[in-house]
Amino acid sequence: MNKVLFVAPTKYNYPIKEDLKSKFVILSEICKPFVFAFSNKKKTTAVGNTNLILYKKLNSRFLNYLKIIYLFGFIVPKKIKQNQIDIICLQDPVTSYFAIKSLKLRNSKVKIVLETHGDFIETIALEKELLIPSIYKKLFKFFASYSIKNADLIRTISSFTEEQVKVYGYKDNFVRFPAWINLSKFLEAKTIRDKHDDFKIIFVGSVTDRKNPDLIVKAISELDDEISLEIIGPTPNKTYLNELKKSISNSQHKKNILLTPFIAIDELIEKYSNADLFILPSKSEGLGRVVIEAQATGCPVLVSSNTGAVDLIIDHETGYIFENDNLEDLKDKIKNIIDNQQHSVQVGLNGKSFVTQNHTIENFKFGYKKLFDLVN
Repeated sequence: MNKVLFVAPTKYNYPIKEDLKSKFVILSEICKPFVFAFSNKKKTTAVGNTNLILYKKLNSRFLNYLKIIYLFGFIVPKKIKQNQIDIICLQDPVTSYFAIKSLKLRNSKVKIVLETHGDFIETIALEKELLIPSIYKKLFKFFASYSIKNADLIRTISSFTEEQVKVYGYKDNFVRFPAWINLSKFLEAKTIRDKHDDFKIIFVGSVTDRKNPDLIVKAISELDDEISLEIIGPTPNKTYLNELKKSISNSQHKKNILLTPFIAIDELIEKYSNADLFILPSKSEGLGRVVIEAQATGCPVLVSSNTGAVDLIIDHETGYIFENDNLEDLKDKIKNIIDNQQHSVQVGLNGKSFVTQNHTIENFKFGYKKLFDLVN
């Protein structure tokens, strides 16, 4: 059984949550997993047969980048040698540069799998408040290009992420399967999507320019139907949040628009189950696990074109698609769904059937098994 080191700039809260523990259990059925990531505290521990090597994530973005450079460039190669790792799975093309460069300089024989879960170039500029985003983008393109060219195999989660990698000249095969998601609670949720006095719309995700929830607010402002909107998610970009609040204050539906920073998973499932429509209007999106979550509860979904989310949708059958960042098209699609709610309810049920068949834990396990078999 291969020893596999999963390396990511991801932050895992400690103690590790049950859902993440389930993921590690599944991975341990097909390999001997080691996880190198960040947390709220430095910790070396084990979850079942998975070894966790966690470093504390710093609050300063700049200092954390410096820490990533050091850890990925110097500590990761040492862990590979100490634990006789066969395969390294690097889960971000940009930060992977430092680990891959170091491994190549050391003539390491470890097999390199590069994973891409989203837009690794535009995301930071669309989500964070940066002084000179063009400099970040140039650096990220340089780092990502090197990582992609020096990987033995690349795993993607959607057609969108594959196309982005191809821009950097990668011509070999991909292994494509979605990120980990345990849908059992969502699939078991009781549907409470009864007739409401108003048409309930929800958005779930970061309140940023990339996720684009302001477009929903502007679209429904031009509709006279009885509509409520709940925007659920963190607000890392204060400038964008202030612009969103201005749009809400100018909306005829302002009394029925709610901003909710965070809710627990059980409450979120209830929100999906009670909504008439879930909208993800992202300008850029690797796949969008929130779309899968919504579909699993039977909630009709409406997503933007030219994103990975369209891989989940057969238009008007398992969901709906509108033209990316097109206010008029979004408005028209919402109006059409409101006027044809009986059809949209069936579309929601079709979406649930789709994810039930295609986004199983077994499919996730098979994806990694195929990945490890091909890279050896």
